[in-house]
Amino acid sequence: MLSGLSGVSPAVAAPTDAAFNSSTGALNVDHAKYLSKHDVVYNRPVTEPKRGLTVGNGRTGAMAWQDNGLNMQVSGVDTSQQTVFGAGLLNLSTTPAMDSGYSTFQQRLSLYDGTLTTTYDNNRTVTVMGRPNSEVMGIHVEDTRSGVSTITLDLSLWDVANLGNSGDVPDINTWRTVSTYADSTGAGLSRGQADPQNFGYTLGATVEGAAYTARVVDGRKVRLSITPDSSYTIWFTASSRLNAPSHNSVAEAKRALAEVKAAGYTSTNTGYLNWWHAFRQKSFVQYSNGSREADYMENVYYLSTWRRATPTRRTGTCPTRSRTWPPYAPCSRSPSRRAPNWAWTPGCVRSGRTSWTT
Repeated sequence: MLSGLSGVSPAVAAPTDAAFNSSTGALNVDHAKYLSKHDVVYNRPVTEPKRGLTVGNGRTGAMAWQDNGLNMQVSGVDTSQQTVFGAGLLNLSTTPAMDSGYSTFQQRLSLYDGTLTTTYDNNRTVTVMGRPNSEVMGIHVEDTRSGVSTITLDLSLWDVANLGNSGDVPDINTWRTVSTYADSTGAGLSRGQADPQNFGYTLGATVEGAAYTARVVDGRKVRLSITPDSSYTIWFTASSRLNAPSHNSVAEAKRALAEVKAAGYTSTNTGYLNWWHAFRQKSFVQYSNGSREADYMENVYYLSTWRRATPTRRTGTCPTRSRTWPPYAPCSRSPSRRAPNWAWTPGCVRSGRTSWTT
């Protein structure tokens, strides 16, 4: 730790007679308060995919933006060779639209909690979180508006009929082939089901806290029509064949979604927050000097550890694996033009400032 703090609020110590806790072997730091200055905050909606914010649980993740509701491009670490193929697109929309009829907006990527929270006025909050050590993510919605008549979740794929073999996969045809399902458990779509290296995946979703019906819209889109409710959770997964029993990603997606739905949002979210908090407590640093260079260094450090942890964490310790960075980020003008080698760096999102706000 560098000394000589200037211009930056010091880490907040616990109310004891010493900053060092001899029982834990660590400083008494209010990690949540200290790390909040490094959160990435938008004060107006981001409608371009390339400017979206990333969120993940170490194995599955997404880049999120607002355009006719919440949009996400989803993928996972083990879905395809070098994670070269994204898993698909997710769109959550309502009538009236979630992103209409509001006066205040804020979207916050919390580096301490590992969540992406979007708030419209004081009556709509959408929080993206996940389940630790799994390929499952969640979208928890609190929407107390009156008059909401429809809620729709679509999972879809861009046209892959002429997909190029940028990942040098052994059988490109299986990646051009899409299969779907829709039943009482939810809905999903799959690719790469005949990959000889056992890659491939199923992008599936279900709902907790509200009734729904599922249907196949067409060969590249499935839909959940959700009965309007003031509080509900959408669970989604990019279940990989590589990690599924007998490499059956469809069965694994249904099993994983049923399991997290049975566990429930409250319990799962608590576990997810504890998982991220443990990581931040083990990776805490504070940089300072007489000028502001140390502020920038510290900001880059925390954004970089976020970048590294979201697609590689297996446990509550340091990241253990990485194929391509990150596996769910389309740093391009179109979500159908993926750049799998893109890394979420301060330069790409124009960050590098403490509590970046736009």
